[in-house]
Amino acid sequence: MTLRLSPDAIVAESSSPLLTIAPWWERCRLGDVAEITNGAAFKSAQFNTQGHGLPLIRIRDVGQAQASTHYSGDYEPRHLVESGDLIVGMDGDFRIARWNGNQSLLNQRVCRIRVRAHDRYSDRFLEYVVQPYLDEIHKVTSAVTVKHLSPRTINDLPIPLPPRSEQERLVAAIEEHLSRLDAAEATLRQTLTRLDTLRSSILTDSFHTHREIPAGWEERAIAEVARVQLGRQRSPQHHSGEQMRPYLRAANVSWNGLLLDDVKTMNFDDADFEKYRLAPGDLLLNEASGSPNEVGKPAIWDGQIEDCCFQNTLLRLRPQDVALRYLYWYCHLSARSGEFGEAGRGVNIRHLGKQGLARFPIRLAPRDIQDGIAARIDVQMQSAEELQRTVRVALDRVATLRRAVLAEAFSGRLVPQDPDDEPASVLLERIAASRPSRPTRRKART
Repeated sequence: MTLRLSPDAIVAESSSPLLTIAPWWERCRLGDVAEITNGAAFKSAQFNTQGHGLPLIRIRDVGQAQASTHYSGDYEPRHLVESGDLIVGMDGDFRIARWNGNQSLLNQRVCRIRVRAHDRYSDRFLEYVVQPYLDEIHKVTSAVTVKHLSPRTINDLPIPLPPRSEQERLVAAIEEHLSRLDAAEATLRQTLTRLDTLRSSILTDSFHTHREIPAGWEERAIAEVARVQLGRQRSPQHHSGEQMRPYLRAANVSWNGLLLDDVKTMNFDDADFEKYRLAPGDLLLNEASGSPNEVGKPAIWDGQIEDCCFQNTLLRLRPQDVALRYLYWYCHLSARSGEFGEAGRGVNIRHLGKQGLARFPIRLAPRDIQDGIAARIDVQMQSAEELQRTVRVALDRVATLRRAVLAEAFSGRLVPQDPDDEPASVLLERIAASRPSRPTRRKART
């Protein structure tokens, strides 16, 4: 992790409306109102997934309902997390969440935040306050791989300090607005789930995969209806040469088509160029993946790049006795359902391979109706995609409204002021007066 600015400087230089506070508020350090406990480096030899010991909250469990790992060794009581505690993931995207699972242990790279005195700061208000500051720190933190957050940075967050009574009014107003947005978001996400089911049904119904093959259809191996070819292997000897040509690899294939903004080149002599050159109408499939539902992910090549070849992370199907889009949608179904992955070999990475694809069965409608079947799938899938885009736009709008509610709250515009509230400045003095004094360290004489 490289954090070039202090939390104070980040807040001072930020243009985020979520870090702007009302003029009658004050700021205080998070560590002034809350106890921050870092997790322990428990021995992995005593981790288990059989439920022995206590649940262990790891980075991946922040925001989840329960921990996926248990720990059966010794521990200190200060590392216990109770239901309702706030926890922060200190690697990756820096998320704060309320733990709603059973009593658990706090693993390293996760910290617990507990408000010290509830008459000075609302635990529920703190949950809404901290995340925008973590987001801003994440934005300005540079890292080569995973970003890291230190306990000191969390302790020094200059959080807003409204009058204590105003904090309660803010929480009530925020939760009233967010509960409506939560309901809207849940409905939208249910719609996305139903759309996934609908797309699967469109394909399984079109190819009759869950019932007997219709009269006039036949089942054949893919190699009987299309030429199967594995791409050319990369090797250092091909990194330079007089015949450098563009080639596609697995990273160029997505569920929405080909991604051509990052196309590599390597040397292909005349013989290899002839063998691996792509032609419009070729169907490219991912040869392998760590996810069974990504093996065989297909995309159609339309000749977008002249003299383009392909690498051995891809398989090519060149249709001979089958309609191209019929073959594409059948491969799409076989990949999404995980059937290509099941047909592959390997444990962590599933490889379909040339032979695996060649032997894979395909249900073939009569040739004269294949184009019609594919055309109907195209129309139905396009309608589903358009609805999905509409839902995702609505989800983005929900996220925008969430930020707007919090921005209004932190600027002091969401709830009215009450002249009887204890001023934030007086509250800040009470917090300062109760702050534990740090022991003075005497400098050793030499």
